[in-house]
Amino acid sequence: MCKGGAVHINFADSGTLIESTVLAFEPERQLAYSWSSGSEPQRPLSWSLEAVDEGTVLTLVVQVPIQEDIAKACAGFEGHLEMLLAALEGVPIRFPFDLFLQARTAYQAAVAALVKA
Repeated sequence: MCKGGAVHINFADSGTLIESTVLAFEPERQLAYSWSSGSEPQRPLSWSLEAVDEGTVLTLVVQVPIQEDIAKACAGFEGHLEMLLAALEGVPIRFPFDLFLQARTAYQAAVAALVKA
């Protein structure tokens, strides 16, 4: 994998297919790409790993165009991170839609509070 390489993500349950390119790559440290396809607005996404005494910290930075539903994007990634955690524990799960709905409501409230501030 290297900068400019292909990104192919197939969300089989929803029928969503993402074809993008790698924006940044540092082995065992960072992977960045856009989670949009074709002519869609760019939505840069960066995964970073940092070694700490207790193990490894995973940091995910998601950028969403201003006109899009930030709460929906954040809640979606929360659901996908839950799926990643389950897979790492050896128990793959389907997308946790109930968690997504609860998280989206919480993110909508947080975004509304930021807009008022």
